[in-house]
Amino acid sequence: MIKSSLYKAFLFALAAVVFTSCVEPYNPPAISETVDLLVVDGFIDISENSANVKLSKATPLANDDGSVPELNASVSIEDNNGDIYLLNDQGDGAYALENMDLSLDKKYRLVIFRASGKEYFTDYIELKQTPPIDSISWAPTARRDGINIYTNTHDENENSRYYQWTYVETWEYTSKYFPSYELRGGIVFPNTLNINQCWLTKPSTEINIASTTQLSDNEIRNFPLIFIPKGSQKISRRYSIIVEQRSLTKDAYDFWNELKKTTENLGGLFDPLPSKVIGNLRSKDDSEEPVLGYFSGGSTSRKRIFIKVGELPDDIWGFPVQGCPVDSIPIAQISNYPRMYLIGTYGSPVTLGYTHSQDSNCMDCRDGGGDIIRPDFW
Repeated sequence: MIKSSLYKAFLFALAAVVFTSCVEPYNPPAISETVDLLVVDGFIDISENSANVKLSKATPLANDDGSVPELNASVSIEDNNGDIYLLNDQGDGAYALENMDLSLDKKYRLVIFRASGKEYFTDYIELKQTPPIDSISWAPTARRDGINIYTNTHDENENSRYYQWTYVETWEYTSKYFPSYELRGGIVFPNTLNINQCWLTKPSTEINIASTTQLSDNEIRNFPLIFIPKGSQKISRRYSIIVEQRSLTKDAYDFWNELKKTTENLGGLFDPLPSKVIGNLRSKDDSEEPVLGYFSGGSTSRKRIFIKVGELPDDIWGFPVQGCPVDSIPIAQISNYPRMYLIGTYGSPVTLGYTHSQDSNCMDCRDGGGDIIRPDFW
């Protein structure tokens, strides 16, 4: 998420400023190596009395291997009373601490010492109180091409007029066929593992923010979080989404708003040129060194809903299964085939062979990216 949002936004901003000033297109040489550019995603959660910071190094846009974690760093949170909380190194660039003594009356800053000896820090930030999520709702689109999921909230205490939402989706799906047998080493065994039913979980990657500064009332109604097209696997059986809401300071909102515009509004000749997206982190020794990311904190509000396939209109829920042709394997040839799952037998009263599908997605739901372990909340 950091690589796709923060780092790409930074590169897009630089590229747009250079390339849109030229009439003739220019394709620069590709950068293939990791650069020493720190990417930070940090939040202290007073609702959980915890802090989580993710550190990574920027990688080229063409690199699809994921972000490169910043390892062996020393990460701490300091409050304006002089108390210091050293975060635990969780590995893979993650640093966290629980059971902290956090308070809305204090301000906090993030301090990072990299293994290279470089030091980074933020100014002290205030923690924002987040109002509860009023509801998460869904409805078919006007064109009946899918459903939209919305969030609703309000803050009668006027603690904030800036909001951010992230979410995690989980959905249940099945493979087309239930494999009754497994072929191993030329021998057919009964299949004892249910690989027909899976659950797939994915976090949000979009930047979802809104402000009520231009509204008379401090309330958000039917803010669209996600669109799910009709026939999607997500809504083929049962779907769940848990939404997390945060109140932002104006500075944090401005950062995410600029980042959103940078990542989403590029490509047209008459689009406004993006500016360099500046977060609230800086290097102690080099004021010109760019640091990507933002550190913020406050309380959070969460709400989960489920959508069952039976609740959807008939013209929305249908999930088309493509392909999945069935082939047969005679018993005499079974030893010539590699390890695979088999649908069943054919022939009666004497079994002549077995049926299977050449497309593994039609037999083993795990090939679609999911897991056969049912989530605890399911």
